[in-house]
Amino acid sequence: MFSAKYLKRPPRWLTISQSRAFSSTKQLLARKRPGGRKRSTSEFDIEFLPEYQFDSTSKPGYEILFAQAEIRSYLRKTKYELPQLAKFSKPYIPPTSDQILLFKRSYYIGEEHPLQNKAVLAVKLSDLSLTPEQGHKFKLLCSTRFDGDDTFKFSCEKFPHLAQNKKYLRDLIDRLLEAAKAREIICINIQRDPTDSFADLPVDLRHLKRKKIIRFPPEWRRPPKEKTEENSVNQESTFNDIAAMGSDPINADDSNAILETVPVKHT
Repeated sequence: MFSAKYLKRPPRWLTISQSRAFSSTKQLLARKRPGGRKRSTSEFDIEFLPEYQFDSTSKPGYEILFAQAEIRSYLRKTKYELPQLAKFSKPYIPPTSDQILLFKRSYYIGEEHPLQNKAVLAVKLSDLSLTPEQGHKFKLLCSTRFDGDDTFKFSCEKFPHLAQNKKYLRDLIDRLLEAAKAREIICINIQRDPTDSFADLPVDLRHLKRKKIIRFPPEWRRPPKEKTEENSVNQESTFNDIAAMGSDPINADDSNAILETVPVKHT
């Protein structure tokens, strides 16, 4: 009657459907009747809003009003809250001779920025108490961190916290000072005396790109005009001729007057 494949797995038309009949569906799935929605009685419903009579302030007017309120709030803080900060003021104490490291950072108010964890260290060579040989060696070790005058600048932003970057810079300065003050330098694959102070090596300042100001050569300037007697006489005679012609230069009795005609092209 049925083959073996129907005995193992019955056909789909013999299985009982798992979906519910339409007559047994829930009432929530059925379509609601028109007009079956209850009428809202809330006073904030859109049906109860009064008709706009153009008797209120416009949107730009409200923006001006809110801006004035914000300015007043800052003025109140300036008058009543800022004077209270005077009790937290501290007198300025200049750094001592031991405090030679100057740290700088950037702070962004109201937002997080990756640069606010960056630390910048500045130190002067005159504050390190180094000998001329040690100072020269320190310049060679710092390379491009030297500004060419007396200051060395270092920066670090490899760590996620500001304290870690500052600690790294402090340790870096300690290692550089230790290497500059060391009597012997370990030279790898270099045939050089380990006790050499590197005094014969000049400090590389190629990273200092100073802006060159190009000035106009004085020999290229135009020489001033020299007033000669002939030029002054010619100018005076020209002015006298024009004055003699008056308002009617054509009928003027002047044989030296020259009339120049300009041809006009007819289009």
